[in-house]
Amino acid sequence: MSDLQNQTAAVVGAGRGLGRAAAIALARAGADVVIASRTRAELDAVAAEIAQAGGHARVVVADASRESDADLVVNAALDGRGRLDLLMVCAGAALIKPTPEVTLAEWEHVFAMNTRSVFLTNRAALRPMLAAGHGLIINLASRAGITGAPNVTAYTGAKAAVIGFSRALALEVKGRGVRVACLAPAPMDTPMRWAATPNYDPAKLISTDAVVDLVMYLALRPDVTLEDPVVPMSVRL
Repeated sequence: MSDLQNQTAAVVGAGRGLGRAAAIALARAGADVVIASRTRAELDAVAAEIAQAGGHARVVVADASRESDADLVVNAALDGRGRLDLLMVCAGAALIKPTPEVTLAEWEHVFAMNTRSVFLTNRAALRPMLAAGHGLIINLASRAGITGAPNVTAYTGAKAAVIGFSRALALEVKGRGVRVACLAPAPMDTPMRWAATPNYDPAKLISTDAVVDLVMYLALRPDVTLEDPVVPMSVRL
């Protein structure tokens, strides 16, 4: 396996949780990393950690559910080395609420953060990737998008849409040098999980490191293509 020297990666939702862990791992492997989220303070902390390890990160404060911001993330990567080798989209929002109590504004927010952000960033990244004939897109879904769960219909629906979109996109770009993966982990040990369910059983949580291991395997092995781009992940109890 080669390292990621001279490659550029963009991680959306890189301020904390899985996005943060993935951005740091990609930088340690030698990639120039564009880190994007809506919170500058979190991004600055991640960039500082990457710099201390000898890596390089470019901070982009962006809401990926906005078209102009999604384009801004990709353009930041291209402004660096003129290429984008990997895009990982971890932006999202959770909502735990009985369906009769979910407002339209809440529903639309969950879909914007989890689904629209995937479409907009993927679309922006595909343009340079298809032109170059190579690239890897990794979208974060959830096991809930496969199995469903009570009181999270908005989140389940949004992640199911990410799964369907990623499958269709993988077929669309098949044979054109761009790979698409959609990770669907069980609940992860992240700040968003603890904020949503503070009493969740830690033994049932998958670590971000376990998910990052798969991200790095795909990044470091351009010869590997997933027969099914959707990868469910869970812990063994």
